[in-house]
Order: sequence, then structure tokens, then C-alpha cells
Amino acid sequence: MNPRCVSGQTAKVGKRNLMQQESNSQKNDDGYNAKWFGIATEFVGVLAVFCYIGYKLDKALDTSPWFLLTGFAVGFTGMFYTILKQSRKIWRK
Repeated sequence: MNPRCVSGQTAKVGKRNLMQQESNSQKNDDGYNAKWFGIATEFVGVLAVFCYIGYKLDKALDTSPWFLLTGFAVGFTGMFYTILKQSRKIWRK
């Protein structure tokens, strides 16, 4: 007979082990998720600022949508480079 089918004890033990693994991984987190959340927030913020500046320049100079697209490209490229640098630091630890 399969011991898993005999009683619910094996299922409880497996669930308990899984919960212990999750709690251990949360204890060893060292702010890993917070770092990535901070990077993502910075990414969105920088894109928003550069797009807003491009939008205002387009409106003032009547060149729509070229400065907006340029602002997006500059912000995205800069943040992508920053993310690569940060990810190397995070993965080395």
C-alpha cells in the first residue's frame, strides 16, 4: 500500500515541511524582494518623468510625438543599464 493513501498524516507532514521551507526562505530573504520592488518603482518613476518632460517639450514646440518618444527611449535605456548593474550586485551576494 502507498503510505500517502493510508492516512492524512503524511499529507500533514508534507504541508508542515512546505510551510517550514517557506518561512525559512522568508527569514533568509535579506530584503531581496524589497530591492527589486525599489528598482521597479524607480524604473516607472524615471520613465514617467522623462515622458512628461518630452510631452511638455512637444506641446511647447509643436513637435508631437518626437520629444515624448525620445524621452521614453532615454529613460528606458538609462534604467535598463541601471537594472543590469543592480542585478549583478544582487546576484553576487
